[in-house]
Amino acid sequence: MRVQITIYTECIPLAYRMMFVSLIKNSLEKSNSSYFNELYNFEDKKSKKIKPFTFSTYLEDYEMGKEEIKIKGKVNLTISTPDTELFINIYNGLVNISQYTYNNKFKLTIGKIILLKESWINSEKVTFKSLSPIVVKDKDGNFLRVEDERYVNELNYISNLSLKTYRGYGLKRPLEFIPVKYEKVVVKEKISSFTEITKKDVFYITGYKGTFRLSGDKEDLRLLYSLGIGYRRSQGFGNLEVIG
Repeated sequence: MRVQITIYTECIPLAYRMMFVSLIKNSLEKSNSSYFNELYNFEDKKSKKIKPFTFSTYLEDYEMGKEEIKIKGKVNLTISTPDTELFINIYNGLVNISQYTYNNKFKLTIGKIILLKESWINSEKVTFKSLSPIVVKDKDGNFLRVEDERYVNELNYISNLSLKTYRGYGLKRPLEFIPVKYEKVVVKEKISSFTEITKKDVFYITGYKGTFRLSGDKEDLRLLYSLGIGYRRSQGFGNLEVIG
């Protein structure tokens, strides 16, 4: 299930993904506070539970600044999830938000909200395009290059964990990953939990965007298409589009 939200604003922070995370969390809390707490909190602490959704943003006609991005057009926010309850709660929350202010500075006006048709995957080999950067890391938390010999193993690891968390069991068979055309992307974000631990204001996330072929079980591929792929999906990474 996919929904696209048109957002109007004069500017957004350079590290903008956490702003859209905040908007999504706000919509969930407004729609169903008990569901929100179940997803994001655990014993009065922030839950580390894997969230079953991903999102991406498309900025139309913008100008980059040092700390902010001036938006001359609009922003399209696309959210994807296979979870019906989560989807309904996000949608119901968003339709009841006309404006949202982030950090007492960035004012977002919610425009059209439309349901998007998903591609139906009926093949064990699919060509995807990333709508937001794909992030893969090793067990020590180091971001991996696509060329790294461990990349495919770690991609399988997080994909297996994502599916197991969502449906109770992981991959039916290992994924085969073949990059077609890609480029490295370094994303600057301000994440409160990172700042609390390291005392550093900015966290740099390395990912890759482009096109790639993925082979695997059809049901696995369908779910990964909806859930997103890689790490930090619920923070605006790993959203996919089927192109072949």
